Amino acid sequence: MEDYLETILTLESSRRVARVKDIAEALGVQMPSVTSALKTLKERGMVNYEKNSYIMLTEKGKQVAESIIKRHFAVAGFLQKVLCVPTEQSQETACRIEHVITPDIAHRLQNLTGYIEKHVLDEKINHQSWENIIIESENSGTDR
Repeated sequence: MEDYLETILTLESSRRVARVKDIAEALGVQMPSVTSALKTLKERGMVNYEKNSYIMLTEKGKQVAESIIKRHFAVAGFLQKVLCVPTEQSQETACRIEHVITPDIAHRLQNLTGYIEKHVLDEKINHQSWENIIIESENSGTDR
């Protein structure tokens, strides 16, 4: 359900409205699956939806979607900036982790990422050296 909320928020932001067809396309699912999910989300007070109409997030749905997106960016940022994971892989992994990580832990990851960027990468070590340390440590850990 969180993927649907996140997708609806993204569509509302980029196109001003979300439609069943657009959600199905964005998530790679069939339109009946979207309709079923929207019924559930409507019952939970997350969306305003009537058959053959635009889908709009309620305030509650918008808050949940924004929380998911914040967790996604916190995890993706940590993976990319601190662990030097390639962008595509970090985005895919963040999509899976964002659903199980708590907002508090995501916030801590975001704070740690910011600290490392400011106090380690910008002041003490360049990004390439940091990446070499992370990758070298990763490789040496598998040899044990």
